[in-house]
Amino acid sequence: MRFVDQLAGILATLNAQRVRTVLTLLGIILGVGTLVLLSSVIESLGKYMERGLRTATGEDIITISRRWKDESTGKTGHPIDRFDSRALQTAPSLGGSQVLNTYTQRVPYGNRPGQLVQAVGTTPGALGFYGLEVAKGRFIVQSDVWSRARVAVLGSEAVSNLVESGDPLGQEIKLKGVRFEVVGVLAPKPALGGGGMWTWNGAVIVNEPAYTDRIAESRGIEDIVLRSPPEALELRGIAQLAHTARAIVLNRHRGVENFSVTDPVKNAQTMNLVAMLVGGLEGAIALVCLGVGGINIMNIMLVTVTQRTREIGIRRALGARKGDIRRQFLVEAAILSAFGGILGVVGGTLLAWLLSLILTATLGYWPFLFAPVQASLGFGFALLTGLAFGWYPAHRAANLAPIDCLRHE
Repeated sequence: MRFVDQLAGILATLNAQRVRTVLTLLGIILGVGTLVLLSSVIESLGKYMERGLRTATGEDIITISRRWKDESTGKTGHPIDRFDSRALQTAPSLGGSQVLNTYTQRVPYGNRPGQLVQAVGTTPGALGFYGLEVAKGRFIVQSDVWSRARVAVLGSEAVSNLVESGDPLGQEIKLKGVRFEVVGVLAPKPALGGGGMWTWNGAVIVNEPAYTDRIAESRGIEDIVLRSPPEALELRGIAQLAHTARAIVLNRHRGVENFSVTDPVKNAQTMNLVAMLVGGLEGAIALVCLGVGGINIMNIMLVTVTQRTREIGIRRALGARKGDIRRQFLVEAAILSAFGGILGVVGGTLLAWLLSLILTATLGYWPFLFAPVQASLGFGFALLTGLAFGWYPAHRAANLAPIDCLRHE
């Protein structure tokens, strides 16, 4: 019998026994679909967290954040301030690193008592340092800093609280009794990964001089962020620069470490470890599902061999060899596993896309990412699983005695 005729007969058999075919496909579909879905969700989660981090992160970034006390000794001291920032900016050992200060404080707004909003004082560099995006208008510019202009940029959620109606651009808001003109509105920024008790979405951003002149009761800085130039990174490395920045601030605070310094190298290693663990878990789940699917294929194929014993005997009596019988059942297992793999890839991708739509509507941002490598691996493993678990039923069918098959009822 030609292979084409044999393939047509297999497809006709699968079509005639649809319930059995669907049950056989389910395990493979679940295995491959789980792998594709988890891969997409994990990669999307990485992009979501990267976009949602409030504090600056990256290979060339060092962040010094305020703490209430030294956790090792319990001692307190004056918080990080602009003099610490100035010392870092002028330190020759840091190779001319760019420094950004961030001030935060909850202040009253409007005319009614009890209304509080998070005011943030910073400079134009915050737009790139914190990965902010402007949805309307503009961000703070250098001329605002020089002139100490009373202008404000509103977070996406702060607009509804501070602006009654209409286009917010050009309107005035009152912070701590001082009027500021709205010049821009930020795009929604997920809260995951930072902010503590506040997020950029509900904040009002003003330039640093206007903040310290009109709003601040103290000169304490929430964060000092450093970006090192490429030549300094190449010469000393990010870990050594972070250690130097810590030593400079620690010396100014007389040995009281009431601040924290990010370790970009350690953070990167931690993220890589987490990615490896999650990837391993993802692979383990997918392998378990594919293993279950393969066992399902073997069980169904064994039942099929029993049900088609008389057919096998007739084919052997008409001249079919053992290899022909074995190939018939192996091809059937391969078709089932390949078709299940395709449906798993399509189903997992569709679920990941639908999940991205739901989470985007809920969180404001969730990218849909398709993982072609994982999808290809899932399909390949599905095909190998089908062939591996289909071999025993095919071998058993090929070794049945023709006389016994013909007498089978």
